[in-house]
Amino acid sequence: MEKHHRSNLKLQKGNNMVEFFIAKKHIIERKKQSLISILGITIGIVVLMVSIGIANGLDKNMINSILSVTSHIVVSNGEKITKYREIKDVIDKLDGVKGVVPSISTQGILKFNGPYGNYISGVKIEGYDLENAKKAMDLDKKLVYGVISPDKINGILIGKELYKNIGASIGDKITIISAENKEIKFEIMGVFQSGYYDYDMNMVIMPLKAVQYLIYGEDAVDKLDVTLHNPYDAPKVAEKIMSNTGIYSRTWGDLNRNLLSALALEKTVMILVFSLIVVIAGFVVWVTLNMLVREKIKDIGIMRAMGFSKKNIMKIFLIQGMVLGVIGIVIGTIISLLFLWYIGNSNLNFITSIYYIKKIPVEISVKELGIIILTNLVVIFLSSIFPAYRAAKMETVEALRYE
Repeated sequence: MEKHHRSNLKLQKGNNMVEFFIAKKHIIERKKQSLISILGITIGIVVLMVSIGIANGLDKNMINSILSVTSHIVVSNGEKITKYREIKDVIDKLDGVKGVVPSISTQGILKFNGPYGNYISGVKIEGYDLENAKKAMDLDKKLVYGVISPDKINGILIGKELYKNIGASIGDKITIISAENKEIKFEIMGVFQSGYYDYDMNMVIMPLKAVQYLIYGEDAVDKLDVTLHNPYDAPKVAEKIMSNTGIYSRTWGDLNRNLLSALALEKTVMILVFSLIVVIAGFVVWVTLNMLVREKIKDIGIMRAMGFSKKNIMKIFLIQGMVLGVIGIVIGTIISLLFLWYIGNSNLNFITSIYYIKKIPVEISVKELGIIILTNLVVIFLSSIFPAYRAAKMETVEALRYE
């Protein structure tokens, strides 16, 4: 019984080897069609992996830019907060909290008489406790020119794009008019760069006391900006803040929901569009195998007459499709990873100038690579199984009579 089982295993192994070598022979005989199939699969893999890697990198870069000069959690009940120091002390003690910045957000008008003439524009005003902002938001690391002087109540920080557009210099005077029609002159003490164009062009940062005078005329804030060691812990920490303070807390995800939804939709559409290339590659494999089946009808009849079962015939053509697929996937993956490494470490000025970044960021996870590879294998398998089934169902006499 054991000898019979061993002989069956050897026979099965031998059949598998024969099926593989016949499939290999078919691939070599039709080099041109095989190369076209491999090329199609390779292009599909490269386009998908590279596009996802760049999309991930750009999304992450945009999120990091937004978070660079804003908080991870905003604690606000929609009204002015006078006991903000006590609330700050409570939040500071929570796990995961890096820092808390009492602040006021408002809108105003910026006026500047510079080398390019009179400049007047609406701006977003952020009034920060600058000492806390340096620690919690690393605000001093965002400076490209000048300094942050927390004690300088008439000092102001402006974005780099705004600074360039108005032709300003450190020490120049600019005028801010609040929504309450209060007008104060400020001295430019520093220039920040967040990496997010809208902030760098339309936002100014002022000492908290100056904005308190403009808005409330008393020691109060409208929110507390909380930064975390890990921004993705925001939902969990926000719940703790609400339970400890009773004040409504919104995460950076809540505040940027529309932007994040738009990024997710854009990425989904892009993947669906580029996935068509994978489907086309699968179609090329299907056409190649169908043509091969038509050419090899007589050979199929001979193999059947020699004792090959329908299962053996089907496996031969299925192996051929999968071999072409695996070769294309391996080559495509290697090219994709090399290309992503290249663009991630190169200064491509024609792109970086458009997207307001120094380098093109790339990021693709092992999970995403696995999903792309698995999806392609499934497409190739489905493209191969129908021609393989067609070859297997041919009757011996019918195949031998074929001219």
